[in-house]
Amino acid sequence: MTAAPVIALVLAAGRSSRSAPHHKLLTADATGTPMIASTLHAICASTINRVVVVLGHRATDLRNAITAQAPYTRPLSTIIAPDHATGLSASLRAGLQAIAEPPPEAVLICLGDMPTLRPDLINRLIARHRHDNPPVTIPSHDGRQGHPVLWDRTMIPRLMTLEGDRGAGALIRALGAQTAIVPADETIHEDFDTPARLERFAVSRPQQGG
Repeated sequence: MTAAPVIALVLAAGRSSRSAPHHKLLTADATGTPMIASTLHAICASTINRVVVVLGHRATDLRNAITAQAPYTRPLSTIIAPDHATGLSASLRAGLQAIAEPPPEAVLICLGDMPTLRPDLINRLIARHRHDNPPVTIPSHDGRQGHPVLWDRTMIPRLMTLEGDRGAGALIRALGAQTAIVPADETIHEDFDTPARLERFAVSRPQQGG
């Protein structure tokens, strides 16, 4: 029997209002690669089985940017969150509904603005999940948790109940000691929401390796 896959859900439906007038996910680095594509290539360089990108605001532009940077080394598809304007939870629900059948082994929830994400971190999250089978596995650096977050399939129904423009922080806190922590570096806290940070990204080049 084939093992259930580990699927990455990449949330890319937001308005990117904090980096206005620029849409940060469409901002290109020095090689001409848009941020969303850099994030996807990093995810695909890991042992993840499949990637689903949840789009909403400027979906056509983002889909075109993603397609222009193909091929990707993992199966990759995009979906539209029809009610994405109501908040982050709507995008999350749309993505979870899209991968519900057959159910995955686990779901990696990743943000679209993680171009410095290290594939090795994803691999270590998956390895920790398979070793200990916790409900959620989270990277941490300097005492602060970050992204991406790996959720066991048993947590999908609870994730589907989230509402509003917020993530799963309250659910993570409720799990307490059941949470598995994986050490990471400072890149899990990268923030591209300011014009100055976007300017630095625009002259940067992708990092090589894990």
